[in-house]
Amino acid sequence: MNQKEQSNRGHSRPVVAVCVDENSDSYNEVIWFGSVRSCAKYLERNPAAVTKVCQGAWHTCNKHRLYYEEAYEKEFGKILKDWED
Repeated sequence: MNQKEQSNRGHSRPVVAVCVDENSDSYNEVIWFGSVRSCAKYLERNPAAVTKVCQGAWHTCNKHRLYYEEAYEKEFGKILKDWED
């Protein structure tokens, strides 16, 4: 691991969860989390599972597709956070 890969070590990254359960009322709902740990708590999974999905090793976690915030914004555009209106 080089210095660039380790630059965020010890600091949690914001995560974006998108519901992919077509039978759910919240299908395609986008939820922003300030940390991997808060996303894991919401999905009732451990932080390692959330990290695996964000890194692309797994596809989904409890019927949610997960992205690190910068990866989501690169693919889909800036996230509108209601508290920043």
